[in-house]
Amino acid sequence: MKHIVFIAAFFFFIGSNTASAFTINYSALRRIFAPQLSTNTISSSSASDFFLGKNITETVLSGSSSGTETIKDVVYDYFTTGSVESGCSVFVQDSGNTPTYTAVNPSIATINSNGSTTYVSAGTAYFNAKIGKRTRTVPCVFSRTNNSTSYVFDSIVSNSVIKNMKDEVEARVIGETPSTTTYNLYSSISTSTSAYVRNTSHIASDIDLTCIPVFSEAINSAQTMGVLVAPDIMIQANHSHPSGVMHFVKNDNTTVSRTITSGMNIAGTDIWVAKLDSNVPAGINPCKVFSATAFTNSISTTSIAYVQPPVIFTNQSRVLRVGKINYGTNSPFSQLIIIVRDTVNYNNWYSQPCCGDSGSPAFAIVNGEAVVLGVWYTAFMVPNLSGYISQINAAAATLGSSNTLTTVDLSGFPSF
Repeated sequence: MKHIVFIAAFFFFIGSNTASAFTINYSALRRIFAPQLSTNTISSSSASDFFLGKNITETVLSGSSSGTETIKDVVYDYFTTGSVESGCSVFVQDSGNTPTYTAVNPSIATINSNGSTTYVSAGTAYFNAKIGKRTRTVPCVFSRTNNSTSYVFDSIVSNSVIKNMKDEVEARVIGETPSTTTYNLYSSISTSTSAYVRNTSHIASDIDLTCIPVFSEAINSAQTMGVLVAPDIMIQANHSHPSGVMHFVKNDNTTVSRTITSGMNIAGTDIWVAKLDSNVPAGINPCKVFSATAFTNSISTTSIAYVQPPVIFTNQSRVLRVGKINYGTNSPFSQLIIIVRDTVNYNNWYSQPCCGDSGSPAFAIVNGEAVVLGVWYTAFMVPNLSGYISQINAAAATLGSSNTLTTVDLSGFPSF
């Protein structure tokens, strides 16, 4: 019997083109927003107090594979005889509470208290998760194929981008224990003297992360700072973006300071484009982004769903954490990237973003290079910068910059 699992997230998200204003009221997950904004309003459609997702399962009940077939960057076993069952299990992550699960239509599938489901008949089943007075619903398609062609995930193409992303993080994390030595970005910090010493022992110390600012004088803390994506352009969270003097640190521990002089929001998103007073010097290197076509020509959404590739991210405490990408069923991946805890492989490396972490960046690692995905928007999501490259470049020009974003080179990987 063969079991293959992938996760697709289901959630209510913040930010849309038809958003209205609402006042932030803190709950366990809404603490992602900076404390200083507790009475302010931001553009929003809705907000969820817990994350509801599903594990999609494929189980070979009988028969054996007739061979393999590669589709984009995924290798499948295909079956022409036998029986394959598809379904899902349901989970709530990082809510801090135990949910109550119920099946809306048990004639299709039932669910137990752990979120595991049982196939009854073919069709789309809906499952509820309730915590307190809040209920979320997730759909799942159940099916069985008998003596007809069906496909079951086997592996990822060995030289694909998604495989490289997975291997790059695992090579740095597996065998390491989370500690101040392995996850702190700095071994010494003095904001009063602007003296910062980089930690050369953390898991990604071989990667250039000078695009991450160390300190913002505007808020006198490390909160909500953003990431440098061009010599004079930063990306921050629209709902919480500091201005004023930003400090960056070269790999030789030299501090570089620049002042944010202006900024603007990318309409319908939580992306804030901030303009610095001048280009940063050599030694402070803006991070690259994925191209607008990367997630259609080089990385398939199917491979993301199956592999759930690990990524690294930072927070206001200047530490590196590890999560995994989920593919959202309720939001286009081109707009939002969902990053959650990997309870199997990197559980102890994950810390859920909370108050003041908004605007801190998340990265994929590709060929030893940090590629920024976006900056924290909610406790589980970052806007997908690759989907807004033209808008960000246009905003930078409006703000007076002649610089544009640089995309990571994926020419050495298979494309489709």
